[in-house]
Amino acid sequence: IGRCMKKVLISGGSGLIGRHLTDILLQNGYAVAWLSRSVKPHKDVNMYKWDVDAGYIDPEAILWADVLVHLAGESIAGKRWTAKRKQAIIESRTKSTELLIAAMQQHNHHIEQVVAASAIGFYGETGEMPVDETNASGNGFLSESVRQWEDATSKFSAVGVNLVTLRIGIVLAENGGALKEIVQTKSLRVLPVMGSGKQIYAWIHIQDVGQIILYCLQQKLSGIYNAVAPNPVSLKSIIQHYQQVSGKWYVQMPVPAFTLKLVLGELSAVVLTGQNVSSAKIQSAGYQFSFPDITSALTQIIKA
Repeated sequence: IGRCMKKVLISGGSGLIGRHLTDILLQNGYAVAWLSRSVKPHKDVNMYKWDVDAGYIDPEAILWADVLVHLAGESIAGKRWTAKRKQAIIESRTKSTELLIAAMQQHNHHIEQVVAASAIGFYGETGEMPVDETNASGNGFLSESVRQWEDATSKFSAVGVNLVTLRIGIVLAENGGALKEIVQTKSLRVLPVMGSGKQIYAWIHIQDVGQIILYCLQQKLSGIYNAVAPNPVSLKSIIQHYQQVSGKWYVQMPVPAFTLKLVLGELSAVVLTGQNVSSAKIQSAGYQFSFPDITSALTQIIKA
């Protein structure tokens, strides 16, 4: 029998990143399983039951896996940040992490590496100057929630695994993610410019997110890495490039920051916060981006 195939257990496997990652892992000869609340069969993927609220995880999942990729967590966008919603956002991340760590402590597992998702929300508003993994966290709910998330994640080190934490940028994809939100009024030939439009977005193409996770597994990386493309751009620039690549004409409609704050409350921080985040560390670890610039990323997505 040839080389034994590595078994990767994914939490949050049915999400945008999880689905793309599953395809990439299967193409590269890995066996994949998802932790899921409903164990409906899924082609090529083993399913194991877990229920974070009930504190339950099927021990077989932990015993099966060589690697854990932890992506689970409530979406930060979508609904206003009430006190209850904020609590749900934080606890979906911290409690799921605590459950996984407890299960690994209880069972004689052979998981050698954990790749845990985090977010560039950690840095808060960065302004023009690029920030890297050595920068401290920022202010506001986004930073606070990510800080608590990473505090929980850091405890994976206590169960003797190699831990990689990926601070993921604004994900661009053809079937979800931030781009879908930015251009959701395109059928009306209108693209909203939220706030000044000058806020820098540290974005990443969905394929690069999956490939970076694969790279972490192959190279056995550890530590904290920003998963962002090398060339962050302003919101306005994303809209202009979208217009050029699609070859269509759109009205750019300004939506003032105060309007967004009125409608969305604190949630407006998701679109108004500018973050210039450096990809230098993952590049110096040898990762080469498939989509290093916004034109190549948008071209692939629009053609898809």
